[in-house]
Amino acid sequence: MADALERFLQGMAAAAHLFNRAVEKKSALECIVLQANMLDGILRVGLILKKQLDTHSSVVDQELLAQGPADRKVSEREIYKRCRDAGVIDLKLFDALSSAYDKRNECIHRYVLSEIDYDYATRVVFELDGVLDAVKAAVWRFEHEQIQKGIGMTVAGPSTSSEFLREFASGKEKPYNL
Repeated sequence: MADALERFLQGMAAAAHLFNRAVEKKSALECIVLQANMLDGILRVGLILKKQLDTHSSVVDQELLAQGPADRKVSEREIYKRCRDAGVIDLKLFDALSSAYDKRNECIHRYVLSEIDYDYATRVVFELDGVLDAVKAAVWRFEHEQIQKGIGMTVAGPSTSSEFLREFASGKEKPYNL
């Protein structure tokens, strides 16, 4: 059985793969759900990388990688706050995440109950895409710093092929029939 980090990374690869399929299908609500998952995952990685740099170690905070039924829940909002407080993201990005989170929740929880329509959901997809790019850039700084300093779990290596990532993601993704 895979360890927590491998399962987490497999889930991230699967979310990215499913997001690309949702984009191809032009499924805005599905995109929003997957973008939220990817944002949460990337920010969790950012917290791990930052802590490793701060402590000069390769220890991975397991609480950030998995949540079983009996585990304490670490919400997206809590992850955003931890990232802001740890210096993973700045206040401007924290505010953008919070605003996008609110719009995402409107789409997911009030689509049927409000005047929100698919055009609005599509605009949220594009807003989340910009926030996702900013979060990736913020976390990439820590990956780069780990490589430069030789601290933590990030190391320079060969490029990973799209085929390898699809195969890796498939362990999390099961065929379905609706």
